[in-house]
Amino acid sequence: MPATIENVTPCRKKLRVEVTAERVASARTEILREYKKHAQIAGFRPGKAPELMVEKRFAKDIDEELQKRIIPETYREALTENKLRAVGYPQIEAVDYKPGQPLVYTAAVDTAPEFSLPDYKGIPLKKKDAVVSDEDVSKTVDALREQNAEFVTVESRSLRSGDFAVLNYSGVADGKPVIELVPESKTLGENKNFWLLVESASFLPGFCDQLIGAAVGEKRQVLVDFPADFPQKALAGRKATYFVDVVAIKEKKLPELNDDFAKKTGLDTMEKLKEEVRKGLLAERGDEVKAELRKQVVDYLLDRVEFDLPESLVTQETRSIIYDVVRENSMRGIGKEALEEKKNEIFGYATKSARERLRSSFVLDSIAQAEGIKVEEAEMEERMAQLAQRYRVTPQKLKAQLAERDGLGEIEEQILVGKTLDFLVSNAKVESVSQA
Repeated sequence: MPATIENVTPCRKKLRVEVTAERVASARTEILREYKKHAQIAGFRPGKAPELMVEKRFAKDIDEELQKRIIPETYREALTENKLRAVGYPQIEAVDYKPGQPLVYTAAVDTAPEFSLPDYKGIPLKKKDAVVSDEDVSKTVDALREQNAEFVTVESRSLRSGDFAVLNYSGVADGKPVIELVPESKTLGENKNFWLLVESASFLPGFCDQLIGAAVGEKRQVLVDFPADFPQKALAGRKATYFVDVVAIKEKKLPELNDDFAKKTGLDTMEKLKEEVRKGLLAERGDEVKAELRKQVVDYLLDRVEFDLPESLVTQETRSIIYDVVRENSMRGIGKEALEEKKNEIFGYATKSARERLRSSFVLDSIAQAEGIKVEEAEMEERMAQLAQRYRVTPQKLKAQLAERDGLGEIEEQILVGKTLDFLVSNAKVESVSQA
């Protein structure tokens, strides 16, 4: 099948494909016969109308169906014949078709970059020892202790620093309810039964300091001066008055570190608890060491290979990263205005990250092909089971959900990247170094 290729950029090609008149005619005849079988034409039973009459009635539809079938089919053939590795979907820019003549079309397509792999065996790596100190264990045990703290209601005294105050409050700034000024951040405007750790740096500037000494049931007016650089621009530089009701005072009581405490965590003694904590921390440190070795491998490879990227993939990956950044910041309470002000910074970060991700993906995929590294069905099933357990759905349901949005390929890619990185680390020259 005749096809000519124009190199627009290193990763962008234009294919001009010519489909012979004989092949076009054969495909069109087949489609016409399919239409004839089901055509509803007055005076004829389905399938009995003359072909000429069906042709006349449905000529436009048949030509459209012809292009829908023959262009994708011949496009794939052209890629195979010309050994092109296409990424993404083609843009069909022009179609020239007249009955009885060849069908000619032009397709713009992004292709995978071409590059030579650097030497990837024997990569020099520095491996830090996975060390867990007694202090690390103590900090983790203290964190468990905090998680098991009890909050005792205090009625015999007024509020003091370090207490937890349970509050109802609403704020007003320049005669307007704060909640109207920042509807996207409701907790800044009003709240009920709000638990607040009473410390100078908590919540809003000066808020907690003005509550010290308040008794349960007392009402107070709290004045807040929002700084000029306050994240919520609608409040930046303004003064607000909060009307606060002290509903309750809570005092945190930490459990004693003894065997009774250990039993609450499912272990018999404090010694066993500490042993389990140490094992868990060692496993975490091991994962951190593994991640660091993988990062060194990627950095080493990317420093030694340069190539252009398909811009359509860069755009797609950049959008994905921007979406994640905006979502994460929104969950942290950062408003649209603040994100809009940093849009150039976010876009720059996302574009850089997208290019790094794509470069590493192409290099690792190329190494996987060279070494025959593949993802087995059992590995996919194992990962499906792990993810299903995490999201509390059945593996079958998760698999169906991923298939609907073409997500199975992403899971397979993650496994392949992990296996390739493990291969590279196992074939590297690893030097052990002490923790600083």
